[in-house]
Amino acid sequence: MDYKIVIPSYDRLSKLQARTLSLLSKHNIDFNKVYIFAHPWSYEEYYDLKDKYPKIHIVESLCGIMHSRNYINNYFPEGTRIVEIDDDVEDLVDLRNDCSLQNLDEFISESFNMCGNGIWGVSALPNKFFSSMKDKFGLQSLVATFCGYVLNKNIKLTLDLMEDYQRVIQYHLLGKNIFKRGWVGIRTKYWSNVGGIQTEMDFEKRMQLQNYCADLLKEMYPDLVFQRKRKSGLKDIRFKKIKYN
Repeated sequence: MDYKIVIPSYDRLSKLQARTLSLLSKHNIDFNKVYIFAHPWSYEEYYDLKDKYPKIHIVESLCGIMHSRNYINNYFPEGTRIVEIDDDVEDLVDLRNDCSLQNLDEFISESFNMCGNGIWGVSALPNKFFSSMKDKFGLQSLVATFCGYVLNKNIKLTLDLMEDYQRVIQYHLLGKNIFKRGWVGIRTKYWSNVGGIQTEMDFEKRMQLQNYCADLLKEMYPDLVFQRKRKSGLKDIRFKKIKYN
């Protein structure tokens, strides 16, 4: 199956090589499919990847993850199958068998075939106790850490954080499928790996921005989402149950 693997990255060249690119190499992914969308401040550094991965594509992107995701959406043609993966993903875990996913290319192709014209994802954590352990359609969270979608030019993100929630909602409002493979989890370190968004803001500033974006989501989509607040003060977004005909 034809698809593109897209990796937004900022100030994480060494982690990108040690983690996500190592993961793709382990699965024998054709690096002609792989596009690194590098933050403009560190774009030239990423070109060194060509020495080890001559087939890889290095693209100068925009500042900010929301702008970068919109740039990616404009870069490829309508209908392109896109797999987005963060630059610091250590592994994808088959939670049914407590082991690494065995064949990434096969999993990606199967996920696109099952999902159809929309967006699909996996569990955010490699822990079966926090996962549904099943394939499920319907309005639900899909973390941008690892997800796939059929590119749609009507998607336009406006949030600097929690933009993955907004993208799911926009696909839902366009009548596209939302599909989650709950038996696969992502092994990474959310909020703690240096580089990326951590380069520009500390935990406190990021929490303030997340709370602001959570308020915007609730205001923009009151029929689809509600909030929950953690003891730390951090606001989370949850989807309301939607009945489908």
